[in-house]
Amino acid sequence: MPSAPNPVDSGIRGWLADEVTDDLSFATLDLHDESPANTARLDGWLDAILRGFHQGRPTDEFRAKWLRVARADGAVNRGVWDTNPLGLSNDVPVATFAHLTKTLNAGAAQVEAWMITDVTVAPTHRRRGLMRRLMTENLDAAVAAGVPVAVLTASEGSIYQRFGFGPATREARLRVDTSSRFRLRSVPDDGGRVVMADPVESWPALSGVFDRHHDVTRGALGRPAYYEDWLRGYDWDEQSESRKQRVAVRIGPDGRADGYVVYEIKSGDEVEVKVHDLVSATPTAYLSLWQFLADIDLARVVVGPAPAVDPLALALVDHRVRRVTSMPDHLWVRILDAPAALEARPWFADGSLTLRVEDPLDHADGVVRVTARDGRASVTATTDEPDVTLDVETLGTLYLGDVTVDAMARAGRVTGNDESLGRFAALADGSPSPHCNTHF
Repeated sequence: MPSAPNPVDSGIRGWLADEVTDDLSFATLDLHDESPANTARLDGWLDAILRGFHQGRPTDEFRAKWLRVARADGAVNRGVWDTNPLGLSNDVPVATFAHLTKTLNAGAAQVEAWMITDVTVAPTHRRRGLMRRLMTENLDAAVAAGVPVAVLTASEGSIYQRFGFGPATREARLRVDTSSRFRLRSVPDDGGRVVMADPVESWPALSGVFDRHHDVTRGALGRPAYYEDWLRGYDWDEQSESRKQRVAVRIGPDGRADGYVVYEIKSGDEVEVKVHDLVSATPTAYLSLWQFLADIDLARVVVGPAPAVDPLALALVDHRVRRVTSMPDHLWVRILDAPAALEARPWFADGSLTLRVEDPLDHADGVVRVTARDGRASVTATTDEPDVTLDVETLGTLYLGDVTVDAMARAGRVTGNDESLGRFAALADGSPSPHCNTHF
């Protein structure tokens, strides 16, 4: 069968060119080449990913699903192969790197986001600079493509700051007692209702809810294509159908779906409801879904993710039934084009400020003037003296509003005189707090 045209833009291929050194081969995969040699290399690349994240070897069904969603996302998959593997693992790379693009709701507008994922280096090839090379050339490609921000999620907390990424959102992990102690101060009642749905059939409603959520939620990030299979009931970790997964959809008073929850019941010493995904487009839908979860018979505990600033905590009569078991960082942001990125976020006072951004990789390095009015700003490069100085990692952490200017200044990461720092805080700090519930 002839291969389809490769979706990788020729400009991106220019930045991510194939290269062979003395002992290593760097290459960007063609996801549409179905020749035996390329299929073997695609299979090897997937094997390396699953090995790197301590998962089992892929089944044929898993391989087919992975390739389909990678193609749907227009993913660009990069690998490094040992040119002298002694015949033991010719097709399995020693390092992997991938990206795709979706949109990030920055608070005032949506921006294209370069989503970096599947970053692995085999233990046999550590400390050779492979990840640094893959990351720096990939960020160069993002800049060449005109994408203003790059994002990722990090399994370790001390790797990505050196490349200018800052943790910009957090995600709470909850354990909620839904016994008789669970009571909302007021039961949501706007004429809407929650209905049970078939996971296989509910995808159009779920994707529509997420689109509405994405439009109104600061920090929301477009979802990769694998979400469709997952929410229809395919367990990507177990590589099999999940028959325990249940779906409930909230129908708003206008007859449109405005929220949903995907969950399963886990039996043990106590029966608990494990929430996999809870998405809402309105505050009423969010609380209605929590009331639904609390009303599930025979279960007395709900566990799952929630926003870092969670309205449920303030809506409960007894807030102690809701316990945060952890609060890890989630989305990391790397600013690549400071003017474009800063114009997409909200500003909370009228005024002007010059910012000096220090970027060792030079992508966002320089001084910009922010002139804000009526919640939006124009941002331009300038040669004026800066009022405030910060590095690009700090700018990424501040970008979505999860951290305040004052906190960063107290940590010594934003510098300027008291008047300038106060002006920066007045301009930059304000609600709503961000929430990203996309995992990739």
